[in-house]
Amino acid sequence: FKSKQRYSQLIEFLSSKDYYNDDDLPYPTLKEIEIKTGLKSYKIRKQLKEIYESLFNYEYTFDFNKVEIFFHVDYFKNYGTVKCSNLQHLPKIGENITLAFLKAKVGTDYFFVEDIRHQFEENKQTIFVHLKGGIYNSYWYYRKHKAFELGEIGIGEKYELNEYELKRRLGLRG
Repeated sequence: FKSKQRYSQLIEFLSSKDYYNDDDLPYPTLKEIEIKTGLKSYKIRKQLKEIYESLFNYEYTFDFNKVEIFFHVDYFKNYGTVKCSNLQHLPKIGENITLAFLKAKVGTDYFFVEDIRHQFEENKQTIFVHLKGGIYNSYWYYRKHKAFELGEIGIGEKYELNEYELKRRLGLRG
């Protein structure tokens, strides 16, 4: 859109600072954009709407040609992170993984996939694979999520307590 004369002022202004990655830099208000670009607010709104419609109506193709994969491991509050590239198979939730090189750091080499998150930014896809030490238990996975949804455990407990503490909290054997 920067190359299109119609949008050049707006895109140039929005691209002049890194609003997305700078936590100390607030997003500009419509009034600020109007003052800095000289565009009227109705034109700014119209251009932004046209850009969004174009992006999300398949007129623009996103190209995420770089992939980064991070394995975050957790075993009794011992944590580790491994960055991978060129992985042939992305593990799914519940699959077991052995990472012998992490045993000295976190205390185990046997993990299961608890969660997977994908992030798309610029031309890069980042995949976060969260691994827990131990063996996957589909009942426990279901029960823990059910307890959270029913308010039996809070978000703090869900992330701060280890598996055994959560099981005891819910009256299950650890």
